[in-house]
Amino acid sequence: MLIICVQCGKSFEKAQKRINQTEKLGKQHTCSRKCSSDLTNEPRKSEPSTPTAISARKDKEKFPEKNHARYLVRQAVKSGKLIPLEECEFCGSENRIEGHHPDHSQPFLLLYLCKECHYKADTDSDKWEILATDYSGCII
Repeated sequence: MLIICVQCGKSFEKAQKRINQTEKLGKQHTCSRKCSSDLTNEPRKSEPSTPTAISARKDKEKFPEKNHARYLVRQAVKSGKLIPLEECEFCGSENRIEGHHPDHSQPFLLLYLCKECHYKADTDSDKWEILATDYSGCII
């Protein structure tokens, strides 16, 4: 029987048995594995649907150097070349530790801060300079 591929629009022959199987599974008719793969992967390329996902996508596009620095650190941690600290470098807390890049062009220059210190440092730039000066003896 002659069928039209839903992905590329080409017509192709398909046995009636295969047509019935495809329809029974609730799938669409495609002429090749490539068209089937393209059809399956199409929804994954769509725009993000949640506000958080939209914000994350915009940040990745707006700040590619930040995204690259995070990627490099994740890879280093995964391979065991970098072992993250388990306590805040300023207050000594062991709760909710996060890595912070003062400069994204130097991805392995990290400060490990608890959530509270990280928030304070990011919201008050003067405080951040004071913390960085206290930490290293010079402004980072």
